[in-house]
Amino acid sequence: MMETRSQTSLVGRRAELMAELFLQDLEPTFLARPATDLGFDFFVGFSNLKGGINTTGVVVKATPQRVLSRFDVDSRSYRRLANSNIPGLFLVVDVKHNRLFYAWPASDEPTRNGKHKTIALPVTEVNHKTKVQLRKRLAGSVD
Repeated sequence: MMETRSQTSLVGRRAELMAELFLQDLEPTFLARPATDLGFDFFVGFSNLKGGINTTGVVVKATPQRVLSRFDVDSRSYRRLANSNIPGLFLVVDVKHNRLFYAWPASDEPTRNGKHKTIALPVTEVNHKTKVQLRKRLAGSVD
């Protein structure tokens, strides 16, 4: 018997696959998916110029909607990522238009929406130039 999945489930799975392919394309030292729910979808590591490895926690957010300059994220998820002891990266995946966006949450929260349940997170679209910049930042070699 064939298992049917909800559209939300399929959108989420597509976003995870797109994010994983994107992260692999950045040529990390490692890319890992936690075995249990730690609040991160991936951990990614890049060799730095001093011989160490810079590890980043990645949270993937999926949407079938067009993404503009901001994306609403749950304030709890935002705080967890912004206040962890490793850097955190939000990857927003527009699964309908095959576009990726990213943001680096900071402990000083951006504009909150409504009753503070979501945060309007400024995001940057991934293109060739921003992909190179993101790779450099992940490796700790930002100019």
